[in-house]
Amino acid sequence: MVAGIYVVVFSAVVMVCFWSAEEREWRALAAGAGPGRPSGQRLSLYELACIENRFGPGNILGVALVRMHAEQRLTLLGRGYDGYRFRVEDPHPRDEVEAVLLDLLAGGRGWLSTSFGPYDLSVPPWRALHERLVTDGLLRERGLPEGITAGSPRVTAWKSTRARAYRLRSRLLTGALVAGAVTAQLSELWLPLALYIAVLAVLPVLSSPAVRTQRAAATEAGKAAARTARAATTVSEEARALLAVALGGLSALPHLHPFVEPPRASSPPAASRTAERGEEPQRIINDPPGVGGLL
Repeated sequence: MVAGIYVVVFSAVVMVCFWSAEEREWRALAAGAGPGRPSGQRLSLYELACIENRFGPGNILGVALVRMHAEQRLTLLGRGYDGYRFRVEDPHPRDEVEAVLLDLLAGGRGWLSTSFGPYDLSVPPWRALHERLVTDGLLRERGLPEGITAGSPRVTAWKSTRARAYRLRSRLLTGALVAGAVTAQLSELWLPLALYIAVLAVLPVLSSPAVRTQRAAATEAGKAAARTARAATTVSEEARALLAVALGGLSALPHLHPFVEPPRASSPPAASRTAERGEEPQRIINDPPGVGGLL
């Protein structure tokens, strides 16, 4: 019985020490974040599109596409079921996003899919834009504190240290579990082993929220910056169209925009042959006969 209690206490001490060390490492990692972006600095349309749609660069490419078309650097030749056909008037990109867009047009010989795919999120300019927003404190990487990018050397060292600590903890707890099982088998007292399992199940719930896995999302500063950008007053139709694309993609464009297919006019119903010949239409009565019809 006493040996079983020692096993339970030892396991609890291992878990608490591990979490304390993990929290210290987490705070040290978070302390390396920069000051962030000043609250008065406005987002660019590319940054706004990245915050509003973090799962692909479709809205970002849409902003470049609408801008190049408005500046007559692209000419819309036609629309299809799932894309557009363009003629490039100015082959010189003004930024990296336009360079990617022109490469897509060149690869498709003027045809551009509405999904803007395929694309690789790990290459510029998408990764550079994402990392800038993370460094400025507007986006958060999954499982990391605010302001820390996943590719930084500090994160690599932190993950390596954490992996070693996890392996050590696993070995210690496995040894304690084996010792507890042997003790329970020899003494025929299973209560300490059940208590040991209960401790391992309950202690993770009591862990510090600071070291729990953080999901990838916009930070409060990022959400506030996006709200400010959405509420900004736009004067020209081009500015309103660009803002709509940054927020909702090409499907959010106004109905009169050239990229939006106009609704098809409904054709009038075809006249019947009877009406064309001027004949009286034949009336068919499907009702059952009345009493008079049976006499």
